[in-house]
Amino acid sequence: MWIILSILTVVELTSQLGVLLIGLLQWASPLTFIDLIHHGFYLETSTAFVISSTLSLACYGILKKGFSRYLGFIAITGLAVVALIFTLNFVAFTEIYLDGISNLSALSHVFKSHYQEPNLWHDFLLTQAVVFAVASALIGYLVFERLRPANKVLGNAHFANGFEAQRAGFFEREQESIIIGKKYGAPIYSNGFEHVLVFAPTGSGKTRSIGIPNLFQYPYSVVCNDVKLTMFKTTSGYREKVLGHQCYCWTPASEDRKTHCYNPLAMISEDKLQRITDIQRIAHILIPDSKKSDPIWQQSSRKLFKIAVLYLLDTPDRPTTLGEINRLIKQPAFDDWLAKQLEETKHLDPEFYRNGYSYLNNHEKTRSSILETFSGYFELFDDPMIDAATSKSDFDLRNLRREKITIYVGFADDDMERLSPLLTLFWQQLISVMIKNIPNPKDEPYPLLCLIDEFSSLGRIERLRRSLKLLREYRVRCVLMLQYIAQTYEQYTHDEARAFTNIKTKVAFAAEDIHDAEYISKLLGTRSARVHAGSTSSQTQGYSESQSYNYQAIPLLRPEEVMRFPEHQSLIMRTGYAPVKAEQFVWYKEKVMKNLSLPPLLIPTQCVQRPSFEKNYLFS
Repeated sequence: MWIILSILTVVELTSQLGVLLIGLLQWASPLTFIDLIHHGFYLETSTAFVISSTLSLACYGILKKGFSRYLGFIAITGLAVVALIFTLNFVAFTEIYLDGISNLSALSHVFKSHYQEPNLWHDFLLTQAVVFAVASALIGYLVFERLRPANKVLGNAHFANGFEAQRAGFFEREQESIIIGKKYGAPIYSNGFEHVLVFAPTGSGKTRSIGIPNLFQYPYSVVCNDVKLTMFKTTSGYREKVLGHQCYCWTPASEDRKTHCYNPLAMISEDKLQRITDIQRIAHILIPDSKKSDPIWQQSSRKLFKIAVLYLLDTPDRPTTLGEINRLIKQPAFDDWLAKQLEETKHLDPEFYRNGYSYLNNHEKTRSSILETFSGYFELFDDPMIDAATSKSDFDLRNLRREKITIYVGFADDDMERLSPLLTLFWQQLISVMIKNIPNPKDEPYPLLCLIDEFSSLGRIERLRRSLKLLREYRVRCVLMLQYIAQTYEQYTHDEARAFTNIKTKVAFAAEDIHDAEYISKLLGTRSARVHAGSTSSQTQGYSESQSYNYQAIPLLRPEEVMRFPEHQSLIMRTGYAPVKAEQFVWYKEKVMKNLSLPPLLIPTQCVQRPSFEKNYLFS
């Protein structure tokens, strides 16, 4: 139907323009097109058809989105320029030959002269040629000035046009594509398994323009940090009921006790040789070395952690959880309990005995300091809600590429600091599981997207830093969202942080920090600007004036301009391509997404119990 209507529109426009080009002022029907050809007006009909087709295609392109809209704007602009030049020519011609009468009758008279007054038609064509020559020379000069090498000697930074954005692949959607912005009304995609780094201060719109849109459109497994559970409330119903995902919401500090559970210790291998390595990795995350104190206290605390985990693993009637470790170490007379276990048991892991005797060989004051240090790192698990949320595992990270799974890791801003060790442990374990083996597409057909909001507020994720460039081989991609670049340097050195800041694709929102603004300004590059310098002097015998021109390197956007960037826009930078000044893809403003939100899935309520303190716990 639309094709037939479009053809009729082109035929109607061609007929109307064709009638005008032969000098008639009358209404034309689509059938007039046949009459024009029948009477031999081939040149006029062809010209009218080209103009009509170009105009129709331009309008169609504008109604579309993305690169098609850009081409439509170019076509409309070209037609407008041609129409303007023709109008100037017609006005000049009528001033010279028709006593300044410029109306439709005069235009009709000019076109009739093609057949009735050859001399007048010749003069019209001559005037047209002169005007077009002058206009072409002016346009050519402007293009030459813009493209000549001297204008690029100090930098050629510029924002990408439609052709450059198309060549960069921003408008191409693949199965693994993620949305990072919008240009010409169409989404801008990041394809393949390339990571994305987002500079986004609080309240800048990263959740509504990157987090939620990708949870609506990305069909495979996703794990995301979800501050305030905004993404869970908006997208979990859709991902479960429409995309067919198993959805989980792990909110360890939930005030209403509603959360799925995840026990980090459940990831420890059952292989007695491998499990020591797993325990050491967990210990280094929960009890990292401190730059402010002697590392011996952290090292001794990690040994104590190893003792507790090995004991629980080989004691079936005790749960192997972080909360149970906390209770075990903080029991009255722990040293006496440990000595009793060392003397009376033989079935436990040899490392339990080695580390146990090593601990007891310390002086009593030293043991007291070790226990105090350990208790400080494990005070998080005094919270009965966090104890309950880590008491079992409702999901298995090893299944993320085998099944369609979405995990929302929820927390509030107020809990970010105290939950940081636990969240860091979660992400560290996730990356470790993903890079253990290169996935077989038959057994693990689904890629994984990690949306790591508040990345700079997490602890040091060493596995991610070292493996970031290799994750694409394991079909894992990350979107790292930072508030401030300086926060990254709290966990990583400047050289180590380059693993993240060197990510190929970057998205920047309006910066609040001047150092971030300066960094983004440098990323955008510089352009060459021609600067005029002049001087004048007045003397008793005369007047002198001098002028000079030189080129200076000017930032594409100055730092203060980055800080004043409109809140609905973003900057997209990809290595090897010109940056794109884009709009944010706000999900509730897009027709394709604003009605997708469904009621969120139900989260189980945990039975939170506060274990009683028993003085006879020593011999239990």
